Amino acid sequence: KKAVSHPIITDKKKSVFAGDVTKLVTATTQKGRNVSGRSWKVRPQKRATSLIKAKHNNLSVDSWETRQQRKLERKQNLEMQQELREERRQEKIMKRQRREENERRRAENEFKQASSAAQTLNQNKIGVTLKALSKKQLRQIKKTRMNPKTGVVEYVSAYAK
Repeated sequence: KKAVSHPIITDKKKSVFAGDVTKLVTATTQKGRNVSGRSWKVRPQKRATSLIKAKHNNLSVDSWETRQQRKLERKQNLEMQQELREERRQEKIMKRQRREENERRRAENEFKQASSAAQTLNQNKIGVTLKALSKKQLRQIKKTRMNPKTGVVEYVSAYAK
């Protein structure tokens, strides 16, 4: 069964039922201030008429020349930023190339210097030879290895991995 609500007040023209809106209550507070006092709450701007606009497009204060001037300045700033970024990138590339070149030259020079003073150890008597060496002499022992980055043969410590 459906619940039937009977009219509470009966006038000649209309009937008012329980729960009907009889009077619209409007807020008496100012438009820019919240009733709760929470100043951080944003005013609801659901309708286009209540939107707060900084300035209207049709009533633009700036002239056409001023806007074009600003546009040109913005474009120049962007170009300048692009140039600075490119310069920084080029500097990084040059620095890396220079570092790699220096590493390669240092390794080559070290290899040349070490190979001129190098002595090969006799594989048959290596145990006896190594036991006879002092700690300082043991530290001087080098082995050759191919550098995977540069592809250059280099001398490294005998105990290096």
